[in-house]
Amino acid sequence: MENAKPARNATGILIFLLVLNIINMIDRTLITSFGSSIIADLNLSDSQFGLLTGPVFVFFYSIMGLFMGALADRVHRPRLIAAGLILWSVLTALSGMAKNFMQIGLSRLFIGVGESVMAPSAISMIADLFPKAKRGTATGIYYLGVPLGAGGSFIVAGILGPMIGWRNCFFVLGITGLILALGLLFLKDPKRGAMEEQSVVKDEENQADLMTGNWRNVISEMVAVIKSTPALVWTMVGAVFLHIPLGAGQFAIVWLERERGFGIGEISATYGLVYIIFGTAGTFLGGMLSDWYQKRYSGGRVRFLAYLMLSMIPLLIFFRFASPSSPLFYIGMAAGMFSVSSFYGPAFSTVQDLTPVRLRGVMTGLLLVACNLLGLGIGALMTGILSDVFSVNGVFEPLTKALLTADMLSLGASASFIAASIHIERTRLKG
Repeated sequence: MENAKPARNATGILIFLLVLNIINMIDRTLITSFGSSIIADLNLSDSQFGLLTGPVFVFFYSIMGLFMGALADRVHRPRLIAAGLILWSVLTALSGMAKNFMQIGLSRLFIGVGESVMAPSAISMIADLFPKAKRGTATGIYYLGVPLGAGGSFIVAGILGPMIGWRNCFFVLGITGLILALGLLFLKDPKRGAMEEQSVVKDEENQADLMTGNWRNVISEMVAVIKSTPALVWTMVGAVFLHIPLGAGQFAIVWLERERGFGIGEISATYGLVYIIFGTAGTFLGGMLSDWYQKRYSGGRVRFLAYLMLSMIPLLIFFRFASPSSPLFYIGMAAGMFSVSSFYGPAFSTVQDLTPVRLRGVMTGLLLVACNLLGLGIGALMTGILSDVFSVNGVFEPLTKALLTADMLSLGASASFIAASIHIERTRLKG
């Protein structure tokens, strides 16, 4: 189906999913945007803040993501998203009432459960709405929600924060989510496998009985696919390495205000604007250029991603040492946002391409487990602990050194994506 066209209303559904992803990311990132205020208001240490933005959130988000991925392969996906959106919106509003670490921690824990619905359901829907040749671009458009939402949360913190406070911002966001959940009740679930070759669809249907209502068979088939597809494994390993500095990024505003001399709220709106511009560019171009690269060169989308990551690493390192008055400081900031945002289209569409139709939801959930539990969770907690340890031992700019440690670990992402591309090319030549 190389010349296949997207499904009817595919663009409209994609835009709606993008809006939901923007709300999802604002919800997830708002605690980071108000980091300094929340740390001071709730009397948190860096380790507690790292725990709050890392493992506390991502543990259930990741584990439930795997379950929600398998559920998305079986139930009406828009309604499943609606249920998750209602849950996380209610708990976001409750977060604004938190008085201590335990209260906000419990809210974040179950917000992760609600948000775990979004990606597996949306990504599998996109695979059923767009043909394979256009999936990288479509997935990249959906993941524009990451820079738009994350960047938007910093703008909210910079503009609305001083006006109504961080607690009221959480209330407003929760109400917005509940309103949007109503729209999902009128959305039809795309036909599964509609964009695949008919021979592939029939083969999937012949094996559907292995998947119905039997979680042991789901796990067994998932393990079998992973064992037989090294490119899939290396793509996920690369995702883990890439998400370690993303987890460390939960301390971005705290670092800028504490060790780069910006006042509370002074840099938030600027940081958010840079995130929106360059994160959006990275997300959109990552998907589009990876599709272009795959048509013309060997190694698939992940090889393009590896080359892009390698070209950005020097700027990411210099950013930690540059003066805030230097253009290099903002160039490095922009490069970091462009680099990490370019990941989503190439990586997620590659996982979809390498996964059987019947397992796309659960495999997306597994990728989220790898990215968030092992990558983002470790990155945030590690950074908080290192910052406290360096501080106790008198290390100059301890948070800078902790963040730099996470940045260096991202080198493993490029190496892993290269390995994945080699296996993709070997499979193509054998076929």
